[in-house]
Amino acid sequence: MGVGKEIMVTKGLEVDTSYLVKTLKRMVSINSILPHEQRLAEFIADEIRQLGVAPEVHEVSPGRPNVYVSVQLGNGGRFISFSGHSDTVGAVSDWQTDPFEAVERDGRLYGLGAINMKSGLACMLAAFKSIVENRERLDVNGRVGLMIVVDQEGLSTGADAALKTEHAKCDAMLHAEHFFGDSEENYLPIAVTGKVLYKLTVHGRSAHAFRPHEGGINAITDAASIVKAMEKLELGRHHLFGEGTYCTLKIAGGPREYSAVVPELCEVVVTRLTVPGESRESAVEDMRRLIDDLGLESSVDIATPPPSYDSYQLDPSTPIVPVFKSVYEEVIGKAPYFAGHRGIVDANVFVKAGIPTIVFGPKGAYHHRAGEYVEISSLEPVARVFVETALRFLKGEA
Repeated sequence: MGVGKEIMVTKGLEVDTSYLVKTLKRMVSINSILPHEQRLAEFIADEIRQLGVAPEVHEVSPGRPNVYVSVQLGNGGRFISFSGHSDTVGAVSDWQTDPFEAVERDGRLYGLGAINMKSGLACMLAAFKSIVENRERLDVNGRVGLMIVVDQEGLSTGADAALKTEHAKCDAMLHAEHFFGDSEENYLPIAVTGKVLYKLTVHGRSAHAFRPHEGGINAITDAASIVKAMEKLELGRHHLFGEGTYCTLKIAGGPREYSAVVPELCEVVVTRLTVPGESRESAVEDMRRLIDDLGLESSVDIATPPPSYDSYQLDPSTPIVPVFKSVYEEVIGKAPYFAGHRGIVDANVFVKAGIPTIVFGPKGAYHHRAGEYVEISSLEPVARVFVETALRFLKGEA
């Protein structure tokens, strides 16, 4: 059954669908491949200004601005924010259309960032527009905000920077990533893995390569022993994820040019997904224990450079969850399907800071691939869920 056939009509504020689709098409046409998010940030800031509200543009690093805005409805009350990222990955070589031209075909809209996550941004803007244009007649007390950040596809520097502002002092957040939640295959993350990046520096001892036994300690050989032994790495288990994972990304050592010298240095980079109950500190302890058990002659330094994220599991009793579930079921026509997600989203950053965050956005496919698309029929329902969840949360319905 297609998305459009599952959607139920609910009463509430209208969402300007033509604005939503038009805005998405314009955003697809703007190249925001990281680290070049500035043009898209400027576009979004201008859209906010046209609503008669002043955005805050926060330059995280030169040419890389976050955009924030919020409006007060009534007096006091809760604060809910809609969040998303402005950057995309690069365009791969096998696109059959111009990745910066929004192509509408068979109910889908194709283009770079169409699903990850310019459609989510368009839904956020349309939802915010609906609330702002009707705020004088809304019987609610509270604050609604937007938080558009840079660098999610990189090191999440935008999300980290946002936490240092008043816009992160919200009671709940809807994060518009590409999880629609209508099936087991297209779930909503109730828990998300964490990530640790190991950088192992293996220190051996140089000697003549023709006589390595004369005091040589081959750092590459010992690094290979570590990589081989990683199949014994103690990985955590969790009922939503099963076992964590690891993957060796890089091994580099030895002289750049031919030289008959025993390599004294080798670097190994490994990425590891962690599950709730594990931490960066416990992951380092796991790696140290594994290396020590090998009894290598080399010494090994263990560093954990960025990006690093904690895993999390959202408490289903936190007030935003039952409100969202109720609205989702009314709009989509079925209960949302929650599951554990193996991956990283900016919600890892926000939840660690104490912001209960639901990850939910339009339906589509092929993110990070050629032919990326969003299902157009999923756009209005997502925006409507954002609107109604925000208003009911501000009314204190949970």
